Amino acid sequence: MALWPVRNLRLKLVSVCIAGLLWMIVAGDRVVERVLRVPVELQGMPADLELVGPAPDTVDVRVRGSSNALTRLGPGDIAAVIDLKSAREGRRVFTLGPGQVLVPAGLETVQVSPSTLSMEFEATVTRRVPVEARTDGDPEKGFRVVRVATVPEQVEISGPASLVARVDSVMTDAVSVEGRRETVRSTVPVGVNAALVRIRGPQMVTVTVTIEAVKR
Repeated sequence: MALWPVRNLRLKLVSVCIAGLLWMIVAGDRVVERVLRVPVELQGMPADLELVGPAPDTVDVRVRGSSNALTRLGPGDIAAVIDLKSAREGRRVFTLGPGQVLVPAGLETVQVSPSTLSMEFEATVTRRVPVEARTDGDPEKGFRVVRVATVPEQVEISGPASLVARVDSVMTDAVSVEGRRETVRSTVPVGVNAALVRIRGPQMVTVTVTIEAVKR
């Protein structure tokens, strides 16, 4: 009969080796701090407001955790979140602290820099503006463009109040009349040459270019 101290000796040796290996892994995975540049996520923007001017896109975050956990971080694993539900017109300042930084389990946010971010907001407005059709080229010799019309004649635009007020019209993509001698009709997209201003609809218009012979 085997003595108790040596009973299941192989299993005991394996257990001791595993325990030693785990201890070395844990002991070697030291706790460190690292400064990371992370994206800023804006949430809860009121439907009747527009963010104007440059928006903050990144902040520096000091994170504490195991060296291995920090090494395994990938793009998008950490983000700083600002809730804009309380935003109003004008320039506003938002605080940003460790509690607003989303980090994986096992990591801790120590500091955020900058700790305040300034943003400017304007009311969202809509208005209708005329469509300006563009043509490209020249009709065949002896013919000329006598009329350019669009359907619809106006479209609705939307955006920050001060920027929408500066828009007098929207423009169509150019309709070619090169070498033509009869009326040209084409459906083309419309665009607005103003940052932060959007076309609410319609996005396409029909342009009719009436071409007639030059009377002699």
